[in-house]
Amino acid sequence: MRIGALSTALAWGAISLLLAPSASGAPVRWAQVGGTGVNAGLAGPAGRPVESTWFSADGRRLYAALQGGEVWRSEDTGLSWTRADPDATEPLAAMEPITADGTHFRAKVRNPYRPGVAYALGEHLYRSDDGGGEWTNLTALGNGSVIGRWQGMIAISPADPSLVVVSNSRGLWKSYDEGVTWSSLNSGLPNFPVARFQSVDGSSALALETDSLGRLELHRTASGVRWRTTTAVPRASTGLPRGDRERVASPEPIVPHGYAVSHRVWLDGRPLTGDLTGCGEGSSCIGQGITALRANGRLWAGTSNGRIWVSRDDGSTWALSWVDPDGRAVTDLWAHPERPETALAVAGGRVLRSTNSGSSWFDISGDLPDSEWTAVTGHVAGDSVFVAGSLGVYYSRVSLTQPGPAGTWMEITGALAKGKALDLALDPLRGRLYASLPGHGVFWTRLPHVASALRAVSAADLSQTMAAPGSLLTVLGIEAGRASADGRPAPILDVGDGRTQLQVPFGVRGRSLSLGLQAADANHVVEMPLGDVAPAIFVVSGEALVLDAGTGALIGWERPARPGGSVLVMTSGLGAVEPPWPAGVAAPNVDAPRPRARIEASLDGVDLEVLSAKLAAGYAGVYVVEAAIPAATRPGGARLVISADAEPSEAVELVIGSSRR
Repeated sequence: MRIGALSTALAWGAISLLLAPSASGAPVRWAQVGGTGVNAGLAGPAGRPVESTWFSADGRRLYAALQGGEVWRSEDTGLSWTRADPDATEPLAAMEPITADGTHFRAKVRNPYRPGVAYALGEHLYRSDDGGGEWTNLTALGNGSVIGRWQGMIAISPADPSLVVVSNSRGLWKSYDEGVTWSSLNSGLPNFPVARFQSVDGSSALALETDSLGRLELHRTASGVRWRTTTAVPRASTGLPRGDRERVASPEPIVPHGYAVSHRVWLDGRPLTGDLTGCGEGSSCIGQGITALRANGRLWAGTSNGRIWVSRDDGSTWALSWVDPDGRAVTDLWAHPERPETALAVAGGRVLRSTNSGSSWFDISGDLPDSEWTAVTGHVAGDSVFVAGSLGVYYSRVSLTQPGPAGTWMEITGALAKGKALDLALDPLRGRLYASLPGHGVFWTRLPHVASALRAVSAADLSQTMAAPGSLLTVLGIEAGRASADGRPAPILDVGDGRTQLQVPFGVRGRSLSLGLQAADANHVVEMPLGDVAPAIFVVSGEALVLDAGTGALIGWERPARPGGSVLVMTSGLGAVEPPWPAGVAAPNVDAPRPRARIEASLDGVDLEVLSAKLAAGYAGVYVVEAAIPAATRPGGARLVISADAEPSEAVELVIGSSRR
């Protein structure tokens, strides 16, 4: 790749600053992320559990009953679905249950169109060709199941007796050969798991925690973006005493690393609080617990019976900050990432803001319609608040630092009016607002106003971190013609789309950096911290820029890294080099300068051998680290970190394949 190619790729991965649809009159457009099916290593994409399935008497229509009572109908055997009228009656295909005989099967069903053929449902699906004398397991695969465990219902088509459809804990599955081979019906069925956002960052990476499939992340393939399961994140109830597990809110809140919540807050296996619900130990307290927990230099906790608590000393002491007079739940909290005294809450159907560490709360609901609001998030640069709930998504301009009322609340639901929006997440670097809709999946839209504040971020992963000598930065909100760093010329490598990419001169020193930016309209200054190193791994469209050292191919789920081989990790911010090299100049093809810092690499916390570290030939400001992958490394996803003088980069996923060629 040439230097220009990498620069262009990073530029397209950067933020787009976006204008308000409400101001222009243009409709709000939401785009779906990744569909409704999830890659869980089964015969096809998985979904949320399906309660039941059946055919019409003529076999022309297939029905599926989802959790919560929704019924959907398909007239093309599951390729597309429409909402069915729950009151409509239609003759159903005949089913012939077999009397239970004390076996471990949950149910047995005869195929009314094939004499002697019967099916048994349990953890797996079984078929008998002799009326139930002997049974063959149709779905076992190693220690698991090819379609997921715990079969709920089987439907047999009267139009084609070889066609069977099964509902289970992983969705809906179809077989055209009486269960020998299987395919998924979950990609078209609106049955995405109930999901809350765990993390969103400027590299387009999304992580979700679901009610049925654990942790999900985006997976980019040649055919597009798909959801896939990752290493499971322990639920908040993991390891809690039995009494605490009985009082964990449902759904469990997303909490900071190391914390768990029940009716009290736990950190690293020890309780930080007593009963924050004040409910006591009676049977009426079952299910009463903490429903929201956020940290930003303060700890903020909300409960299912309408209490907000604040800790100003890392959990040593807690103060009761607010009580809903009607005892309605605190459904979400948002904590200002830069001002620990500021937070937002959705409590008792109202939106609240505190700017004094919870000493007082101000109702900023204003003209927001009365509804069951479930999520809230703030946009720091634009002083905006977004809420989601059963009426969709709304936003308002309101100061996040000073007391005062909110402006007019505006609906930005658009085409999302399919059902209740459960959760929101904001990516301020890319200017995107994400919404999670149970069943329908994850959607995003452009922010409804321009983020006007200048910000400097790492060009590698778009994180707001410190600069270092020689590091690449992207300055958002300006297209500069000239740039300087502490008075030294800073080479500009790329400009466009409201941003400027530049390289910090190698000669800068100190603990802070002053970037001077000269644009067509005015001169601007951006201040940021400076360190000797600021390691970051390049991430483009959510995928880490890690190459196979032997082939040069980008590592991913289609081309995993090989145990016993080595990988090339493209990085920025490894600091000064030897021999010295000028900023803005592509590194040579031979004898490329090497970083002075001690470079280390680790995979899931295990040290890797670093074979080399140097400036990447043909690039400016890009370093390449070659690290060996041990032959005994287990296949699957692992977290890769590059460190310079013990300062770690962000952790990125590295996919490891089998040691077999």
